[in-house]
Amino acid sequence: MLPAVVLCSSGGGRQAPVGVGGDIGMERPAESFATAERLICMLRDVSSCEIQLGTDGAISAVHVTALPGRSPKQIARDVEAILAAEEGVHLDHRKISIAQYGEEDSASVEALGRVAVGGLSLHQVNGGYEAEVLLHADPIQATGRASGPNTRYQTRRIVALATLDAISRLVEGAPPFSLGEMEEKELGGRKLLVVCVNHAEGRSENSLFGCSEIGYDPTRAVIFAVLDAVNRLLERLPPREAVEYEIGPAPLA
Repeated sequence: MLPAVVLCSSGGGRQAPVGVGGDIGMERPAESFATAERLICMLRDVSSCEIQLGTDGAISAVHVTALPGRSPKQIARDVEAILAAEEGVHLDHRKISIAQYGEEDSASVEALGRVAVGGLSLHQVNGGYEAEVLLHADPIQATGRASGPNTRYQTRRIVALATLDAISRLVEGAPPFSLGEMEEKELGGRKLLVVCVNHAEGRSENSLFGCSEIGYDPTRAVIFAVLDAVNRLLERLPPREAVEYEIGPAPLA
């Protein structure tokens, strides 16, 4: 077992407006934060939590101990979200410290796995189209968006770009994908959509091809063709860490 190392979350945390004690909604008795401590302890990889108050009743520090499975930044973000959503407290992220202990088991690192389609939505916006594509690879999901002109060819590209945008939100780091050409082909009396996705790796660029039968839903065929092109590669990429609590617009239903 390695000695504990205390890390403070930085970057990605929001700066709260200054109120009493430098934060909002902070003048409360210590026992009123017992629920928040319990919820924080329920976060993945978190072992314990202690919320300390200053003499003015404001939170002076939040100390968390955790296993090394998740990054301190991600845990700190979830702590912020719990305090905001459950307690109405907007805490300065610099008051959150994360102590991680133990040795991470490299064999436990998982790849993203198979990506499935969760939903598709098309909206008319200012004479054009906006597409939203929901993808999920348990236990995470992501919604990608793209917009463009309202034409048959461009609508397909918009859906393909929204699919690639959703993929970029599923994996750790931005995957170097770009959309190439799309063509309809006929084989055995059936119409197929063939999609080319370019993948940059170092100084080289590879073209990945996927296809899907157009069938009764041409727009969904675009999503399936894009996933057919990149799924094999995605199965080797690390997934983005799932957010236990997230404040923002609800994902596509």
